[in-house]
Amino acid sequence: MPKFVPETLGRKDASGQIARQLRNAISEGIWQPGERLPTEQELADAFDVARATAREGLKLLSATGLVVSSRGSNGGTFVAVPDAEDVAAQLSDAIQLWYRAGNVSVHDVDEARRMLELQCVELAARRRTAEDLEAIRRPVEASRDMGLDMASWLDLDLLFHTAITKAAKNRILELAMTAVHLARPATNSVFVEHLDRRTVTDQHESIFHAIEAGDPQAAQAAFEKHAGYLGETRLAALKETSPADVLVATLPQVSRPEHGGGL
Repeated sequence: MPKFVPETLGRKDASGQIARQLRNAISEGIWQPGERLPTEQELADAFDVARATAREGLKLLSATGLVVSSRGSNGGTFVAVPDAEDVAAQLSDAIQLWYRAGNVSVHDVDEARRMLELQCVELAARRRTAEDLEAIRRPVEASRDMGLDMASWLDLDLLFHTAITKAAKNRILELAMTAVHLARPATNSVFVEHLDRRTVTDQHESIFHAIEAGDPQAAQAAFEKHAGYLGETRLAALKETSPADVLVATLPQVSRPEHGGGL
């Protein structure tokens, strides 16, 4: 097992530097889940800082969810496995800021979505359970109601695609798709009014039936048809502008209900 060797701290933000070094050490496997980290005093001695500075470094690390602290004779700071929902929430916050401040284009989002979800539908066709199929089917049936307002219809769309992602049974793909879904309310704003809801719902139903039949190739073909339709509709809505030239940060901020926006 590798040993933790503290690096010399710079002049500023000593507690932050301590937290980063400890976080890197945990990521590298120096401490395993459930193992105790050095005490505040041991860290203070190792980094040649005051105990209060070491304590603040542990607090910063704790805020990331990588460690938990307990008191008592057997207490201390222990490596934890972050809860999946907490990881998703932290990822969501970071990605939202990145999209608004960065240079991510609509084309980037579309391309990533197409590649990722193509694998999701393939895996879902192989791994789906009866519970998964019900979760995919429900929003398809509900979206047949043409009296729904756009926000409610988009929520059903997102539920459909999220259910497919979960049916793929791959947590890394699920986190990656979370990043894509976060950008889609904004990217959808440039073309959503141009869509034919019945066409989209029919395409969703085709994807569902292929997954239900356990046919990975048919599921991918059905998704490709759906993604192609969305791409053509977006191009028509943008007219002379290429999606590669439209940055997510320039799109209007879309106020959405709990789940975000699908398609």
